[in-house]
Amino acid sequence: MLSKFALRKKCLEKREIFFKRKGCECLKLKDIEVVILEVKSKLKISSIGIYYPTKSEISPLKLIEICKNLSIKICLPVIYKKTNELIFSKFDNEMNITKNEYGIIEPNKIIQIIPDIIFVPMVGFDKNLNRLGYGKGYYDKTISKYRKIKNIFVIGLAYDNQMVRNIPAENHDEKMDIILTDKKIYR
Repeated sequence: MLSKFALRKKCLEKREIFFKRKGCECLKLKDIEVVILEVKSKLKISSIGIYYPTKSEISPLKLIEICKNLSIKICLPVIYKKTNELIFSKFDNEMNITKNEYGIIEPNKIIQIIPDIIFVPMVGFDKNLNRLGYGKGYYDKTISKYRKIKNIFVIGLAYDNQMVRNIPAENHDEKMDIILTDKKIYR
């Protein structure tokens, strides 16, 4: 079995290839709407956490329009350096965002919200809904903390070619509730 480091490298190479072929805006609007309506049937949704894509990450930005139509607040993650966790802050418009030192887009003003749904970027994933991230644990720590506070739903986003046979999951790794790719919805 490959180490997480080796898997990360392999998956990032695969993601880059697909990104060059398909671009980052390849999620099907229909699949996004199906997932939102499915979650909405299970819990009340007032806010959704998304990320602003960097490098070759698949984009969740189509959600902004869907959420506006459903009167759902959008939040973006902000790295909270003291705890190496993320906090989610309300996202109003593109005039109020800036790049942090890692090149990640964050809101300028922090209005903290714990989202009901969090869309998470992935480096890789397996059919058991295990996620491979960048290795810093920001999302795992945050999701673990939020799941202790309230019922949240976590959706991983990736290109379908980022799937691997097995992610070596550790105790601190948080599973996704659903994984949405350019080709399929994994449950």
